[in-house]
Amino acid sequence: MTRKLLIALAALTSTPAWAAPAHDPGPMHTVRSLIDGWRSANFEQASRTLAPQFRLLTLRRSETGPEVQIDERDHLLSSMRSLKAGAWDVRLGTAIEQQDGSGIATVWAPYTFYLNGKKSHCGIETYTLYRLAEGWRIVTFADTHLWDGADAKCTDRAASEPAVG
Repeated sequence: MTRKLLIALAALTSTPAWAAPAHDPGPMHTVRSLIDGWRSANFEQASRTLAPQFRLLTLRRSETGPEVQIDERDHLLSSMRSLKAGAWDVRLGTAIEQQDGSGIATVWAPYTFYLNGKKSHCGIETYTLYRLAEGWRIVTFADTHLWDGADAKCTDRAASEPAVG
């Protein structure tokens, strides 16, 4: 074979840096790992799921109407450090996951949040993830934060299945 042909074959068979590794647990695994870390108060597990550029966006009700609250990674991590096991328990409904070979994914799911064992609020959560060198990482987490009550109609949900691995 000629040198040019060998180079062309090598280029076709090599895996690009952004492609999924041989064992890719997927974006939903990362989301579940975050939730499991919160539930078990495992700071290291939860923090590993967040990209350095992570942002949290929450749609809340206010006296003047809907309001978007933006939070940064460091503030969320600070809140997570003081968690006790069982304090935060996010329970997802049926999740819809979409991912693309370019290394972007979204997870969308209804949720109910339990604080210290009591139903607190519910709404919709969305996660945007990128496949980085260390695996899938959450770049943005956005949710609607509707308080429990007649107009919120929170659904009681069973405890979420833990992530595997």
